[in-house]
Amino acid sequence: MANAGPQGRIVGGEDAVLGQLPYQAALSIGGSYNCGAVIIAERYALTALTCVCSAGKDTPWAPQLFMVSAGTVDLYNGGQRIRVEEITVNPNYKELTTGIALLRLTEPLVFNADVAALPLATQNPPLGAYVDISGWGRTKETETNMYRTLQVGYAVVESERECRLVDNALVDNEQVLCLGHQRRQGICTGDIGGPAVYDGTLVGLAAQLLGECGGLLPERFISIAAYYEWIQQQME
Repeated sequence: MANAGPQGRIVGGEDAVLGQLPYQAALSIGGSYNCGAVIIAERYALTALTCVCSAGKDTPWAPQLFMVSAGTVDLYNGGQRIRVEEITVNPNYKELTTGIALLRLTEPLVFNADVAALPLATQNPPLGAYVDISGWGRTKETETNMYRTLQVGYAVVESERECRLVDNALVDNEQVLCLGHQRRQGICTGDIGGPAVYDGTLVGLAAQLLGECGGLLPERFISIAAYYEWIQQQME
């Protein structure tokens, strides 16, 4: 676990300013926000499989129930809000929590200073690298609602083994990016499906908390590099 480095975090984190994270989106179902998402093209966003399905299942709910919001740091105001037209799930996940879903929107987002696509990483960031994480997730366990203002923070790349030790998983999972952080940092409920960014590319999507929000345990993110070719094929 790294002790040095930036102090920002989503749990107890720092407010993002408009245009700072133009790729960040929020996902709502039936009008209620439940997850993060990432804009990767005018009509496409990515999120975690668990954000679009019932617990323990990989069949997504009807796409028209979902809406993607982008171009704002205020969860409830401003920006562009577009309904989802189609949800494509990658069937080759090792486990549900590392599954990925591609969202096709009913109409294109209008790209501007506040809304833009994020390039996809073709390889995982090196061990020890600092990555940016962000979302509207709760800032502490006791909160019931998503946090209104987009929060931004940092995490550190650890070996996949660090996440397996906590999770008692026996098999390697190359779809996992394991991100550590100091106490009172990291993701919380509502941040799932949101981005981890390194060197201007999307390297991961928040997938699973291994402990409580703001604890010392690392978190599992979905590796974008593991799904890179599939994502490209689906968008052709």
